[in-house]
Amino acid sequence: MYLHKITIQNIRSIKHFELEFEPKKYAGWHVVIGDNGSGKSTIISAIALALIGTNEAPALRQNWGNWLRYRESKGQIQLEIVPDIKFDQTIGKEAIFNQSHLHAHLAFKKVPSLRGQQIVLEAPEIEGINPKIDLWGNGEGWFSASYGPFRRFYGGNRDYERLFQSNPKLAPHLSAFGEDVALTECLNWLQNLHIKQLEGQNDGQLLNRLKTFLNEGGLLPHNTVLQQVTSEAVVFVDGNGCEVAVEQLSDGYRSILSMIFELIRLLVRAYGTTNVFRALCQNRMEIDLPGVVLIDEIDAHLHPTWQRQVGFWLRRYFPNIQFIVTTHSPLVCQAAEQGTVWRLPVPGTDFEGGRVDGKEFQRLVHGNILEALDTDLFGMDVARSASSQQKLQHLAVLNYKALHSPLSLEEETERQQLRAMLPTAVNETTNGKPN
Repeated sequence: MYLHKITIQNIRSIKHFELEFEPKKYAGWHVVIGDNGSGKSTIISAIALALIGTNEAPALRQNWGNWLRYRESKGQIQLEIVPDIKFDQTIGKEAIFNQSHLHAHLAFKKVPSLRGQQIVLEAPEIEGINPKIDLWGNGEGWFSASYGPFRRFYGGNRDYERLFQSNPKLAPHLSAFGEDVALTECLNWLQNLHIKQLEGQNDGQLLNRLKTFLNEGGLLPHNTVLQQVTSEAVVFVDGNGCEVAVEQLSDGYRSILSMIFELIRLLVRAYGTTNVFRALCQNRMEIDLPGVVLIDEIDAHLHPTWQRQVGFWLRRYFPNIQFIVTTHSPLVCQAAEQGTVWRLPVPGTDFEGGRVDGKEFQRLVHGNILEALDTDLFGMDVARSASSQQKLQHLAVLNYKALHSPLSLEEETERQQLRAMLPTAVNETTNGKPN
């Protein structure tokens, strides 16, 4: 399945925001950017909640009053979903015969209670298609998963860990709802695969395929590879040739690895081992199954080089997944050539946000980082420090003066020092009057 349209209204900091995707660009890299407090995490958790549905949402133990925007009496999340007729099991006749879009609608409303009023979560009925049966039911397919900014293997709340077993629709989205959720289940899964491999079970063959996929795909920097999985440990070999247990890897490594391992585990659970590694067995080095994956703050803990590469890697090796990610980094946006970029409203202003198009999009995706920062999509005057801006202005003064009269030896020396210090600013300050 894929998301065609997302509408969020009066949820936390978001008054109204819509994202709509083109059919030919469902699968790809869709990036949401915005200032702190603009609602990036709200976008991820709201979509995740609508994908989970009202059947299992109560297990989150959320106070729905915290979801409703301040001073509003109702809010809603609406998804327009395109089923994949090959993989997504549908029961609604309209979805089967017309391949129509499926609508999922959640509403937050104030209702009378013994204490005055309380906020409840409801799913208004939509004629023709019942998401409780299809999207929110236990039918095959309908793959989706969400990852919050705190992606790690250990340190989670054990009460949440139990939900991985008891709530199959909720489990893939748990980490989007709190920082006390760890992705421990994927390590248990890897070590169980090792045991099955020793026992000669068919599922045990998956472990070698997984190692091949991870190592030959070149996900990890400096030629770091997965060395072995045992019942005691998951061990990597780093760029220096040293063996390192997974819990000793850096935060950046653990953030990405926990997400990738968990994503593959969930894909295997949803589609089966054969489907997941069919393309890999054909030497295509990809997992080509459809679905929706949400990632909050994909750039967290990542070196700038990795920030630039992670989107291209995920697109390359999961070519039919619709990734919707949030970020503070312009480098993450460069993979959105096959996808879209969306900017959230700026808090405290009348700016409404929306899709980034035209020259701004081209500079963000195809330009260098300074050109991306110069678009103001990441705020005003973020490319240079205040001290650098003062030096730039002084260089402009010297350049302007040099156009009309000779500089003194001291001025020319200072000018050359500033030009060497600010090489990317030379063209900006060569001609024209200073500000």
